[in-house]
Amino acid sequence: MDFRNQVILITGASSGIGRRLAEDLAERGAVIAGCGRSPERLASMLAAVKDRSPASAVFPCDVGRREEVERMAGEVLDRFGRIDVLVNNAGIGMRMPFSETPLETIEEIMRTNYLGTVYCTRAVLPSMVARGRGHIVNISSVAGKIGALNMAGYCASKFAVNGLSESLCHELRPLGISVSVICPGPVRTVFNREFADVPPRSPPALVIGVEAVSRAVIAALETRKPELVLPRWLAVACWLKRIAPNLFRVVYHRQFGLYASRSRRSP
Repeated sequence: MDFRNQVILITGASSGIGRRLAEDLAERGAVIAGCGRSPERLASMLAAVKDRSPASAVFPCDVGRREEVERMAGEVLDRFGRIDVLVNNAGIGMRMPFSETPLETIEEIMRTNYLGTVYCTRAVLPSMVARGRGHIVNISSVAGKIGALNMAGYCASKFAVNGLSESLCHELRPLGISVSVICPGPVRTVFNREFADVPPRSPPALVIGVEAVSRAVIAALETRKPELVLPRWLAVACWLKRIAPNLFRVVYHRQFGLYASRSRRSP
């Protein structure tokens, strides 16, 4: 795919997966519209891509706030005239027993991970429909396909993103708009380091770098593939859960049941 002069809006572009993707796409000639909550980190990202993509710009925005998203999308369209690709990447996470997780934390996760995806998609969709072309890429997680211990709030948000993506894939394809969902396992980012040492820890063999996720997004854009799960072993686990859910649950409980019992608290 020729990315030259393609306008690509990336949420959560200031760090982690979003920043690496912005740099990789800028290297291929894309115009990056970077969105994030930190103006300072966005400025750092922009400085890293400007040499390769001089037209790129940044737009501070909290995707969990609908009015900010609508303003941000309007500014991007006013500046560039179109949005060829939307990458819904912004996200927050946690690892804590559900009974101990503050409801405010769960609400914030849903606002950012799920409603942020909804707000951004709705904001850019009319312009894509009018042009009869576009591509929406949602960065979800394997935790949106396999419910993980002590991550109920996060898993719920990513299951919602996966369901939204599948439905929109059917709905928007006849209109010329592709939808892809990327489901990585644990990724080496600040996002994951905040709770990487909270048991149960992810096996090192399953942890991937941001460059692997960036490659997956670019592959999805080039092939218009509706779903990619990585790394491969987790793709196998998702397949096993789909065809033999009861067997999968037995294996999962044997592996992680001890951690579940340790997380219980007396009332």
